Amino acid sequence: MSTGPTPSVHDSSPGPDSSPGPDSSPGPGTDPAGGHHPDVQRAFAELGRLMLDQPIGQFLSRVAELATQTLPGVDGLSVTLVEDGRARSAAFTSSVAALLDERQYETGFGPCLDAAASGEIIRVDLDAEEQAYPAFAAVARRHGVHASASVGMPVPQRVVGALNMYSTTAGGIDDETVDLARTFASYAAVALANASLYGATTRLADQLQDAMRSRAVIEQAKGILIARLAVDPDEAFAHLSRTSQQTNTKLRDMAAEIVARAQRGETP
Repeated sequence: MSTGPTPSVHDSSPGPDSSPGPDSSPGPGTDPAGGHHPDVQRAFAELGRLMLDQPIGQFLSRVAELATQTLPGVDGLSVTLVEDGRARSAAFTSSVAALLDERQYETGFGPCLDAAASGEIIRVDLDAEEQAYPAFAAVARRHGVHASASVGMPVPQRVVGALNMYSTTAGGIDDETVDLARTFASYAAVALANASLYGATTRLADQLQDAMRSRAVIEQAKGILIARLAVDPDEAFAHLSRTSQQTNTKLRDMAAEIVARAQRGETP
């Protein structure tokens, strides 16, 4: 990874049918034998019993509650959805989580929006001297939040939102927490896919198509940066995110500009 004011980016999560989770040494979410802690097992069992045909807001609220109770180091959690080009928090477990989401929606910039648009996992150390999201970091610190992570929620080839975690502990969101969060994000994504069968299917389909187009242009831009800068995919996304912040341009628009420049034979 390159150094500088960039968020920490991980590969996007596997699909809802897989079983993401930590595969390293035991930690707060695992028992001494290496399996999930009973609290985690109970949470996953309840997720599996949730009825997908209930109202989407009710389903996502329960997913958020279970995630907050189960994920180590997480004090507040929210679910960002993007509908008709507008972001909103469909569920949240603390007023601070809702406030920090809203600040990002108001400015049009922030880790939850970039995670939703790209499908990446974005972690931010809000105490770091240099920040990719300085305005967001300043507001978060004023409210006692020292770490955040947003997990893009994928439905096959689609990104419709993000699961956002906030911690009042410095370094409170570690690799294991993020790995566990992938499972909760997968269940939320399944519910969103299911909503297309029970709710406003036309509007949701349009939203998902737009999300797919956003993801496609971001992936194109990453490919161009990989070739031009000789970097790996994570470094390419970090470069794209950093440039977006520095130029006060939305991530999708920045990606589209890089693609357009490449088509004209210009340097991105």
